[in-house]
Amino acid sequence: MEQVRSALAVTVPVLAVGWVLSIPQRMGLMIFPEQMAALMLGISLAVCFLKSFRVQDMVLAAVSLALGVHVFIRFQTLSEGAWSHPVESLALGLVVTAIVMEGLRRVIGNTLIVIFALLVLYAVAGHLVPGALQGRSQPLEDVIRYVGTDSSATWGQSLQIAAFVVVLFVLFGSFLMGTGGSEFFASAAARFSGKGPGGPAKVAVTASGLTGMISGSAVSNVMTTGIITIPVMRRAGFSATNAAAIEAVASTGGQLMPPIMGAAAFLMAEFMQVPYSAVMLAATLPAILYFVSIYIQVDFMSRRDNMGASDPNDRRPMMEVLAKGWVSILGITVLMGSIFALGMSAERAVVWATVSIMVVALAAWALRVKHGGMGPRAILAALIDAGKSTCDVLLICAAAGMIIGLMTLTGLGFTLSYYLMSFGSESTFILLLLSAFIGLVLGLGLPTTAVYLLLATLIAPALVQLGIPPMSAHMFLLYYGMLSMITPPIAIVAYAAASLAGADQHKTGMAAFRFGWASYILPFYFIYKPGLLMDTSLLQSAYVFGSTIVSLGLITAAILGYAHKALSASERVLWLVIGAAVIFPLDTLMPVGVEYAVSAMAFGLMVQHIVAARRQGQVVMQ
Repeated sequence: MEQVRSALAVTVPVLAVGWVLSIPQRMGLMIFPEQMAALMLGISLAVCFLKSFRVQDMVLAAVSLALGVHVFIRFQTLSEGAWSHPVESLALGLVVTAIVMEGLRRVIGNTLIVIFALLVLYAVAGHLVPGALQGRSQPLEDVIRYVGTDSSATWGQSLQIAAFVVVLFVLFGSFLMGTGGSEFFASAAARFSGKGPGGPAKVAVTASGLTGMISGSAVSNVMTTGIITIPVMRRAGFSATNAAAIEAVASTGGQLMPPIMGAAAFLMAEFMQVPYSAVMLAATLPAILYFVSIYIQVDFMSRRDNMGASDPNDRRPMMEVLAKGWVSILGITVLMGSIFALGMSAERAVVWATVSIMVVALAAWALRVKHGGMGPRAILAALIDAGKSTCDVLLICAAAGMIIGLMTLTGLGFTLSYYLMSFGSESTFILLLLSAFIGLVLGLGLPTTAVYLLLATLIAPALVQLGIPPMSAHMFLLYYGMLSMITPPIAIVAYAAASLAGADQHKTGMAAFRFGWASYILPFYFIYKPGLLMDTSLLQSAYVFGSTIVSLGLITAAILGYAHKALSASERVLWLVIGAAVIFPLDTLMPVGVEYAVSAMAFGLMVQHIVAARRQGQVVMQ
């Protein structure tokens, strides 16, 4: 039976590649994207249900396949004339709702199911709601038909982006891993960041960032790199809790690291109607800062606690590192070149990058090249892995499409956005705090993709209407949708890392929250200092980036009481105040010269401290 599940999983990326290369159109077939997305969803649901082989699960898998095939065949007729086929469209809506909700229950729990049920109730009984939120009553049968047949609901943009973009990037990452990408990034991390105090933890941070470039998944990042880095950190003297927390925070940043990022980034590009390259460009400096903030904390903590450096034998010669990763370098180069130099869409660029890896890796296997080869079995395994890995994403995006569709149908999304905009006209900062809180609360029970879709639908329009640039608003919401991964009480990535380290889950969650403190501040930079998103001149972006690094160093040292040497109580207070002043948008209250003067003072403090520490012989240059 596992062979059946694997065979189904293979078809998901194959169908995605075929669609992006316009194979149906080249064959003269008139197929809508909703039809292909529905077929892929049906297959993905079957793969999800076949994780166990009980009779009821096999029945659900068969129903899922039948659903996908039925929508593929009948979508054009039903979407244009659902009212002419009332029984069939109602039956379709009921089956879609039941099968997707059951899949959600198994994959992520009941949170989205409860939200969906409340929206259905509002659609039916909205006229009973008092005040301005009062809606218009609609027959339950019509609501169910809408969910099952309308292009703005289940089969809409959310599902299509997951089916035709996210699946392909996961496939690309699967091929990179299959050609030794994970080992290459680990070796590169050890080569460039393994020296000095706390070297193993620095390697973990760097390796997680590099691996996150191609995985886009926080949990899988932990399970890929953490199984190696956590034991090494433990041997260097880090507690199980801190080792797991560092790995969890670093791995969470994989959803922010270009070129792949997470599924939500592709949806962001669709919401804003901008090329994915624009999202990648905007995300670059924040992603680097995210990892720099962790790196600084690890460095200062390691100096304070006299943590050991990495084993020099772990640092391979540069040519050996490059020999392991030449296929990965080729694939990423083709991807980035296709997007930025040739102007291809993200989905077409990643298809050609994947094809280039597959051809080169197959040739390397045939010629018995030591590193980077993939035989036919390995290629098939990469396809199967990609198909299985994307099933949950397709399911979640389909459910999010249902919810977004109901918000559109009832007008609730517009009403809530209007109220948020009215609230924000009194204080944009308070609205941002409220948005951050909503993102963290929703994220306690939902994956980042679902949280972002809800926030982008409800809150982003209000932020944009208040004058915040769309990229800043959406990036702000994406970050707070992601931060729930390390926010107690349900810090899912921290818990995954704790299981590898044998640490207490709740203590690890709190430690991850502390290590990730800077990431809770960074999103406000997107609003008040848009240079961080490269939305201004190159010189201004460089200034914001550099001053932010200095401020993070000052605040971290003030919290720990140690940078390159111990800080006195008065120094800690001074560093905290100056660091906070650099972060604060002084240019909105005072002449811009004041902000530059404060940043210069902060930089001078850090330089003076390092010079003094070097004179005392306490700095190991890295």
